[in-house]
Amino acid sequence: MIAGGLGNVIDRIRIGAVVDFVDFYWRLWHWPAFNFADAYIFIAAGFVIVCRF
Repeated sequence: MIAGGLGNVIDRIRIGAVVDFVDFYWRLWHWPAFNFADAYIFIAAGFVIVCRF
């Protein structure tokens, strides 16, 4: 979680916004754009939840 959060903070400091560059779509279905830092935060949070039980 720290790596993902730090990546987003660095983007905010450097360019004033977080850059989203992963964009999935298939025909009419479109997943919201995200970056790898967001994915790392989500995956780490999932591991924390799973490991607590």
